[in-house]
Amino acid sequence: MELNRKNIITFVIVIIFSVLFIWIGNRTNKTKMLDDTAQNYFRGKVVSIENTEVHQKQITETSSVSITTITYKQKLLTGPNRGKTVLGVQTIDGSYAIKQVPIKVGNKIITYFEPEASGIPSQYTFAEYYRSDGMIFLVVLFLLLIVLIGKSKGFFTILSLIITVLVIFCVFIPAIINGRNVYITTIVISSFIIFTTLLLINGWNKKTLCAILGNIGGIAVAGIIAIIMSKILKVNGFVDEEYAFLVAAQLNKPLDLIGIVWSGIVLGSLGAVMDVAMSISSAMNELSENMEKKTAKKMMKSGMNIGRDAIGTMTNTLILAYVGSSIATVVLLSIYNNNMLFLFNTEMIVVEVLQSIVGSLGILFAVPLTALFAAYIFTKNDEDYKYIKKDEIGGIKL
Repeated sequence: MELNRKNIITFVIVIIFSVLFIWIGNRTNKTKMLDDTAQNYFRGKVVSIENTEVHQKQITETSSVSITTITYKQKLLTGPNRGKTVLGVQTIDGSYAIKQVPIKVGNKIITYFEPEASGIPSQYTFAEYYRSDGMIFLVVLFLLLIVLIGKSKGFFTILSLIITVLVIFCVFIPAIINGRNVYITTIVISSFIIFTTLLLINGWNKKTLCAILGNIGGIAVAGIIAIIMSKILKVNGFVDEEYAFLVAAQLNKPLDLIGIVWSGIVLGSLGAVMDVAMSISSAMNELSENMEKKTAKKMMKSGMNIGRDAIGTMTNTLILAYVGSSIATVVLLSIYNNNMLFLFNTEMIVVEVLQSIVGSLGILFAVPLTALFAAYIFTKNDEDYKYIKKDEIGGIKL
């Protein structure tokens, strides 16, 4: 991508607009967390194991489980007592299916401070292992490879990714918690992501315009179909226990669970639709520059041929992504209820199928729409059967 004056101005405008959008959106949708103990979590490092006790907990008259209590010393790495060494306790309850790994000297952990209450003295308890170091390394490696391989476009890809993450967590999620209309919020956020991502990665040109139009068209069709099918399939929003917890949350305004399901479908398919739309638009831009006899009909036919190749792989990618993210749940349902008639009519499975199919429909509609827009935009200033000027380099006609 050429960093000319027009593109630089576009990037500056997009970045300034994005910063203002995220800042104003976050300030407008300030949320108060229901859990006021979040500030009691600190990072620490285990310096010694003081004591390990194991005792039996009676479950029934004939069975019992072991409870392991590990007392350790830890050096606090964050919080008001940073640098101090304090005692902590890890309890491993054998009655839970998920068993914690016993801590060892040198482990970095997340510890929770329990204040004194009802005569019970305050103490630090093990909450979770600190895994951010490994995650940071993986993210940095990922970003470095994007820049090394993608050069300047890789840098703008990272920038667009950061903006997308910030707008989701700083604007979209707080807006939903504050009771904003889920449908309008999703449309605004999706449009924002489409425009900022494509403009930052490709600059302002015909190729970007075609991709934006095709993307918006594909997502709009997918969103409409999702609303219609949600009503036909009688989706009520209680997909799994997470949605039940959302209902139980004591918020100022009740959450629209059906709207949240719909937003998940739209946002989940946005990336794949954007990929297909950009791929077709980019390919048709190359065709436009190199095709000897350029007509809207030939461009449209070429765009559809390119799109058909992308449909198969991207549809598989989308469906496999949804199946992979919920495979444990599907296996669990299959274990406890192997009646296929019931299984494939549970709301959880129905919503997963709906997400996969509707997302794929977004891709299907994005292909002809992008090809149609590109065929028009790339040929609107050219007469039919007008030859593009040819240059010869090394005897090869371009």
